[in-house]
Amino acid sequence: MKGRLSHEIRFYPGKIEYASYDSFQRKGFLLACVLLFSCATPSSSITDPSPARPAENYQTNSGTDLLDKYRVAILESSERAVPFEEDLKGALLESGKIVVIDRKKTADALNEITLSMQGLATAENAPKIGKLLSAQKLIQIRESGKKWALELLDVQTSKVDFNRSFSENGSGRVFQELVQYLSQNLLLRNLSGLKPTVSSLKVTLTSSQKTYKNNEPVNFQVRVSEDCYLYLILLQSDGDTILLFPNDSSPSNFAKAGSTIQIPDGKSGYILAAGEPFGRDMIKAIASKKNLDLFSAIPVPGTPFGRIANPFDVVARGIKKINTEIREEEWNSAEITIQTDP
Repeated sequence: MKGRLSHEIRFYPGKIEYASYDSFQRKGFLLACVLLFSCATPSSSITDPSPARPAENYQTNSGTDLLDKYRVAILESSERAVPFEEDLKGALLESGKIVVIDRKKTADALNEITLSMQGLATAENAPKIGKLLSAQKLIQIRESGKKWALELLDVQTSKVDFNRSFSENGSGRVFQELVQYLSQNLLLRNLSGLKPTVSSLKVTLTSSQKTYKNNEPVNFQVRVSEDCYLYLILLQSDGDTILLFPNDSSPSNFAKAGSTIQIPDGKSGYILAAGEPFGRDMIKAIASKKNLDLFSAIPVPGTPFGRIANPFDVVARGIKKINTEIREEEWNSAEITIQTDP
C-alpha cells in the first residue's frame, strides 16, 4: 500500500525510510489497521465529509479469547533433523511469544494415536495432535531432496500457514522468518477475535471497493452511533507498528456520532494507493463508551505519524483493558479485509 505526502515514506521490512519525493510506499508486509474508539462528550464539533463514491459493506468476525502466547509442538521426523529442531526451539522461546511443548510429551502423544513417522503434520492428523497437546500450531522439519523443508500447520484450520525450504547453512534466516510470522500472526489473531456478544454501540466500517489494482486510490469510511475517540494503527508484518491517527495533521481523535470519518481525510494532502506487496489486508474497528488512553507513539521524522514501541505488549494491554474496564454492552468492533492486485 502506498501513500502520498509532501515527501516520500517507504516502509521496508524492519524500518521506515525517509526519501525526497512525493509518495508513501509500504513493502513486504501485511497491512492491518486497527480503529479503536472510546466515547465521551466532545469539546468541539466535527463536520461530516461526503464520501466520494458508494462503499461496500463488510461483516464483522466472531470473538475469541486473548492469547498471550502460542503453544507450539515441534514434531520429530528423523535423527538428522534434531539439531535443526533444537535451534528452532531456541529461536521460538527467545521471542517470548511462543511456548514450545516438551519433546517427550509430543512423542508420547504421537505414540498414543499410533501415527507413523511419515506425514505427521497433515490436515487429517493436525486436529488429533493439537487436541492431545493443547497446541495451536504444529511444526515439522524434514529432508526434501538436497534441502530441508519446514512446515507450520494451524491445528484449528488444518492448513499450512508457513512453508519454507532451506539449505544446511540457511536455517537461521528461515527460523527468524517463522518467529516473526508467529509473533505478528498472534497479534492479528487477538485483534481479529476481539468482539463482544452484545452491544448497544453500532460501528460501520467500509471501503470503496473490495479489490484494488496497482496505484488505485484506497480509502476507508467509519461511521459510529455515538460520540467516540478514534485510533488508527498500521500493523506491519516486519514488526513495526505505526500510529496513523491521531497524528500531527489531525491531533484531535474525536469522532462525532453519525458522522462519516474518511481515511485519508482529503484535507491533509495525504492519499493511499494500492501497491506492493500485493495481497490481503485487514482493518479492524473497536468502539467503547469509555475514554481510554490506549497508545503513545514516538514521532517518525518527516511524517505526521508515530511508531509504537513494543507493539504486541501495548496492544495486548489495550485488549485486556477493554475486557476488564468496560462492560460488554458498552463496546463493539468491526472488521474488513481488502485485496490488492498488480
